[in-house]
Amino acid sequence: MKNIFFVSVIFFVIPGLTGCQVFVPADPHPLIDKIWSVEDQKFISEESFGRRVQENDAIMLGETHDNLRHHQLQAQVINELVKTQRRPAVAFEMLNQEQQAVIVQFQASAKNKTDDFSQAVNWDKSGWPEWSYYRPVFQSAIENDLPIIAANLDLKLIRKVIKQGSKVLAQNYQDLLTKYQYDPALKKELEQEILSAHCDMLPEKMLSPMLMGQQVRDLAMTQAVQSSLNSSTGDGIVLISGSGHSRKDYGVPYYLQQEMPELKVVSIAFMEVSEDEFKPGDYAEAWGAKKLPFDYVWFTPRAEREDQCEKMKAYMEKRRVQ
Repeated sequence: MKNIFFVSVIFFVIPGLTGCQVFVPADPHPLIDKIWSVEDQKFISEESFGRRVQENDAIMLGETHDNLRHHQLQAQVINELVKTQRRPAVAFEMLNQEQQAVIVQFQASAKNKTDDFSQAVNWDKSGWPEWSYYRPVFQSAIENDLPIIAANLDLKLIRKVIKQGSKVLAQNYQDLLTKYQYDPALKKELEQEILSAHCDMLPEKMLSPMLMGQQVRDLAMTQAVQSSLNSSTGDGIVLISGSGHSRKDYGVPYYLQQEMPELKVVSIAFMEVSEDEFKPGDYAEAWGAKKLPFDYVWFTPRAEREDQCEKMKAYMEKRRVQ
């Protein structure tokens, strides 16, 4: 199984493991810039994709965090929604709920420039890939004056959950974790996926706590989306998150459908092509599924990265020395 959780999960426990990005030159890969409808099992045009997306209340835009092209496409989707006179809220996995007051204050200012936002939320200290990657999608939200929603929990709390368990969470999260316990077989599969994503270097005792951290973030984003939808004018919401959180089978879309059955939810993954996989169905195995766990997949070029396993190996060896 491929390391699909790597950029999304790993740096919550091990800081400094995301590398600088250089785009791969023009690639003749046949899937690049094609949009695959999972239900229809066929490619569709951007126009058809746009019409279908607009029919939904909650739009999940899943990304690989350090791929600039993914953020450009997220911005494109938001801009197209605005052209239809919709004004959706835009929720971000990258912002924690304790920052919401600062965000509201920023958006209330008449001089709210896009790059000032990164300073307002201390982006450089957030642990996420550098601001230039995310600038396109934030620019779309800010310049269109769309409500920005901080959808995640604070990183310090997530790390505390991983180390100390669910007892550190508010009661509502403890209740949700009890309500949505993973099936034992699925739990084992997901733990193995996390192990693989961390280069098979994690001690077994960390797998279950890290999976809980992932689920808590799914639940936090679900609640943030619910709250926004319940208090908004009806123009819906877009969630910007890692693709692992936007999958339909056990990500945010799954919890939304359980909590709000009448809600129209669409799950989209911007997905990097692999040099040895040329059909959409070839990518399902990487997600531990028989078919891709999204409604639509928009294929993009890959981004070159430093060898994360080598960096993790060095980190683990340093910890052993300490």
